[in-house]
Amino acid sequence: MTEEVEISVEEKIDNILKVMTGKKEKINVSQVAKRLGISNSAIYKFYPNKINDIQTAQKRQKFKAESITLGTEVEKLKKEITELKESKAESQSLVKSYKDQNETLWEHIQQVYNMYDEMLAERNGFAERLKHMN
Repeated sequence: MTEEVEISVEEKIDNILKVMTGKKEKINVSQVAKRLGISNSAIYKFYPNKINDIQTAQKRQKFKAESITLGTEVEKLKKEITELKESKAESQSLVKSYKDQNETLWEHIQQVYNMYDEMLAERNGFAERLKHMN
């Protein structure tokens, strides 16, 4: 002879909340009532002490979802920070390269001006000699 153990509706609600939490299903009074096969108003009317449990489970679920979202956002921001640091390092390397190139260019420009000054002096010297020859 097997004895049947009657489970109270309160225990059924607790079990449903555990199952819904485990399966990550949306938790609210409607969904719990649907699983029990009763109306929403029946839960409010006959089991008002369980409303708080349902709302608490709902809040936990929402908090957990927000935590996951925030964790994902944090990871994205960390990745972006890393990329920005790498970009900054590349930019600094380019700046140094451009500074070095500019220094080299200035040296070449100075050499060209020196050559020009020498050629001008030489031309002026030839012009003076030509004046004295004539």
